[in-house]
Amino acid sequence: MADIDPVQPSDSELLELSKAGDSMAFRHLVDRFHGQLLATATGMLGPGTEAEEVVQETLIRFHRALQRFEGRSSLATYLTRITMNEALKVINRRNRWLSRFLSRDDPDRLMVDPVEELGMCSMEQAERIDSIREAVQALKPEFRSVVVLRFLNEYSTEECANILGIPSGTVMSRLSRALDKLGPALKGLNQNG
Repeated sequence: MADIDPVQPSDSELLELSKAGDSMAFRHLVDRFHGQLLATATGMLGPGTEAEEVVQETLIRFHRALQRFEGRSSLATYLTRITMNEALKVINRRNRWLSRFLSRDDPDRLMVDPVEELGMCSMEQAERIDSIREAVQALKPEFRSVVVLRFLNEYSTEECANILGIPSGTVMSRLSRALDKLGPALKGLNQNG
């Protein structure tokens, strides 16, 4: 294994070492980005095994494409784009599965993920987190994706556009419409808290 600066190797250093076959360098990349990717997947899908599976699939796809990664975008942007695409595949599978069992006329076609343990949060905090999560999960995927990228991952509008492969104006429009839809749910939280 080549020597890696134990302080803070850069993404590009780890990437080059990984391309040369250094499995520990790749492991460092996985460790560096795992939390961010899991947050993205969870923002899109809710907490649970599906989000974890999306991250695993992202990292597998990245490893397979490692030699072809040219660095036209940052590694974080590249990995987030893969994660978003994988999460959208899961949402599409969910929708196909649900459509087999629910009438097309049913206005309540959304299936909300079960609440998971929230650790040391107070009951009130847990309820607020749940309400926000449900409100975001109720958004259509195209709106949910911009909310997750912009507010959870704190990407700029331009970075969101790059990740999603859409114009910046479309990101702004979708974000505005998403916030309009989230407004009533979030306003209720402020009044209750």
